[in-house]
Amino acid sequence: MITRRPAASFVLYFVLLSMAGIGTGHAQSDALSATHEMTANVNDAGKFSEEAEKKPVKKTNFVVLPIPQSNPALGSGLTLVGLALYNPNESERPWVSGVAVMKAGSSSMVGAVQQATFMQNRLRLTAGIGHADLDLKFYGIGTAAGDRGVSIPLNQVGTGGMVQALYQVGDHWFLGLRYQNVNLKSEMDLSQLPRIGAVIPEADLRRTTASLGPAIEYDSRDDGFYPTTGTYAKANLNFYTSAFGSDVNFRQFSASWNRYWPYSAGVVIAGRVATCVVGGDVPFSDLCMYGRNNDLRGYTTGQYRDKSMLAAQAEVRWSLAHRWGAVAFGGIGSIGPSFSELLQQKMLPSIGAGIRWQASKDYKMNVSLDVAFTKDDRAVYLYVGEAF
Repeated sequence: MITRRPAASFVLYFVLLSMAGIGTGHAQSDALSATHEMTANVNDAGKFSEEAEKKPVKKTNFVVLPIPQSNPALGSGLTLVGLALYNPNESERPWVSGVAVMKAGSSSMVGAVQQATFMQNRLRLTAGIGHADLDLKFYGIGTAAGDRGVSIPLNQVGTGGMVQALYQVGDHWFLGLRYQNVNLKSEMDLSQLPRIGAVIPEADLRRTTASLGPAIEYDSRDDGFYPTTGTYAKANLNFYTSAFGSDVNFRQFSASWNRYWPYSAGVVIAGRVATCVVGGDVPFSDLCMYGRNNDLRGYTTGQYRDKSMLAAQAEVRWSLAHRWGAVAFGGIGSIGPSFSELLQQKMLPSIGAGIRWQASKDYKMNVSLDVAFTKDDRAVYLYVGEAF
């Protein structure tokens, strides 16, 4: 059994900054994937703070939140999140300045992020920087490698930064650009690669990857923290080239679609579809990874990786008496060498259930405990917020 905190979708996207994106179904390095454990916590704290600030912020408000976590890759640890919320231009949304520090075993991460809005909330800017030193596992590439479950130790040290600008072009549409730059150093015993059937060029162990590309979001949810109706969709197309400072040239596309339906009093049905496709001279650390951003729960992020990924899931959410709730979920997906071959690959299903406890009487902020089952394993998740 493995115990972990899921990586929720994260719009801030800081700490080593993803090769695509905190958040969903993105192609990122192992180090970047693991940092979602921390950035998700910052996002949860930030969303809760914004929900609490329905009126314009007149003064600076501070939020400090220690969050215990347990992760199959990093072990048990603690993330300390600090946020400052203020409103210098009386926007509908407060500005957010955040820092986070994570320590788990021999692994550590630190990051900072800034969110600002201009032009009556039509222009949204996000910038971040982070550093991580993580001890992980590498299982190889492809479905067969993931099925074997044999790994070799992998250490990754990375530093990165990102800047994103989104402009509102419709009632619920935002369109913009994102630039990100990550310097990543990986260490593994290359002589052990035949054990997992992998061939990794030595040059892939030390890379600087940098990209620029369009980003688009659609958000009609009634609540950013616990939506009961509406849609949240996003897509990113990233071009990694030497013109932007990258050592390697490749392309990455990621997209996700979340939909929420109010079924009856106290019952919400949520659905999610996520995909990722990469092409070109893609380093092993930037392949699509199954299990990231809860696509799907029950799978260790990075055990299944390839050039394409597709996952779909649904969840029923019940609000019960005395601030308690429950969920049941299930999904299926696959990874493959190309998008056209995804349906020809072995399907990777997941089912599970969980309980919820509303930590705040005034706001729908849940403490969540989930148990997920796959064909070969099970996982226990403890976290704040919802899976998607």
